[in-house]
Amino acid sequence: MRKIFFLSIALCVLLILNNCGKPDDYYSADFLNDAELAKPGKVDSLQILPGRNRAILKFIVAPDRRVNKLKIAYSSSLSAQLNTTMVNIAAGEYGNYKEVEVSNLPEATLLVTITSYDSKGDSSNTVTGSGFIYGDRYNSSLYNRIYQNITTINGVKQLNFQNESAKPRDTTVFYTLQKTIVTYSKAGGGTATVEVSPFANDVKVPDIATMGTIRHYSVFKPVVQAIDMFQSAEVTVNY
Repeated sequence: MRKIFFLSIALCVLLILNNCGKPDDYYSADFLNDAELAKPGKVDSLQILPGRNRAILKFIVAPDRRVNKLKIAYSSSLSAQLNTTMVNIAAGEYGNYKEVEVSNLPEATLLVTITSYDSKGDSSNTVTGSGFIYGDRYNSSLYNRIYQNITTINGVKQLNFQNESAKPRDTTVFYTLQKTIVTYSKAGGGTATVEVSPFANDVKVPDIATMGTIRHYSVFKPVVQAIDMFQSAEVTVNY
């Protein structure tokens, strides 16, 4: 019995010493070799900044340095046609914002998908977004701020415009009407141009001619993220 006891102890010691020499991942090596590799990193924080028949796609490139290009696919809500473009990733763009412009877009909702790829052709999960693009139809809906008259206050002449009743009380709140551009005849000849804020109803014109012409149009921005301005048709007033 004592021989059997000592023989069992010896076998246990040999097994322990044998296992101590194996790497930490010995028992999981087969699993790791067969495991599926992680997908390439996808873009983040996709924004569609609309303009006049164009848009800028703004997003954060994944910090995953395996990613070397992006596939951007986009279409319009008016058509099933899908447009695609491949965009390379520069060394300094990982984890940072990147902007890509797409143009020749119809005035409709833009549908976008962005997929990241690595050098092996493996792809990330797809990121999607949508936003409305503006054009001639929006532009034709714009109004021109209404000119009222010329008055003299404390010896200084000023141009007066109708109050914008729809404007927010807080001037820091976004308002689609951005400004009105006015060109008037000067007393000494030629013309001068001034801007009128939507939050103001008048602008001083001390050098305006006694008789002449006023031309004006209003400038609009459809949404705060828009990259383009739009303007109403110019109006001419003789005084």
